[in-house]
Amino acid sequence: MATVEILSVQGTKIRVRGLDAIDGSPVIDIKPFTPPYDEPKGEVRVPAWVERLAY
Repeated sequence: MATVEILSVQGTKIRVRGLDAIDGSPVIDIKPFTPPYDEPKGEVRVPAWVERLAY
């Protein structure tokens, strides 16, 4: 599951930023952002190899 930014909505198409998927992949379900459940509790650690990726 990913929290994404909605860029646009046109009919049944929703363009987002921040989704870890291949362009054009079907989306099965969309949930609203709810801070008590969607914000990490405590420290978030990222593996060193992730920080070396070139986005």
